[in-house]
Amino acid sequence: MPSVVANLKLKEDQLDNALTFLRDLAKSTLASEPGTLAYVVHQRRDDPLSIVVYEKYESDEAFAEHGKNLGAKAGEFMALMDGPPEVILIEEI
Repeated sequence: MPSVVANLKLKEDQLDNALTFLRDLAKSTLASEPGTLAYVVHQRRDDPLSIVVYEKYESDEAFAEHGKNLGAKAGEFMALMDGPPEVILIEEI
């Protein structure tokens, strides 16, 4: 099963907007993408502007579907971040 760990750095002046966006994104992803098994957003305690997202998909096709759906929100998503995300693809063993 493909999984992702994404490290995001948020803009300080967009923190509240970003947290709302990410909470809503997690809820809508789980509700509308049946192949998404987990989509969990974490805020680091030592750095509130740093977010770690854990995602797990039942198949490569489900992962690709999420990518298409997220692409539709890319402009809004990137406006909240202070630089590009670090995306780490992992595979459950």
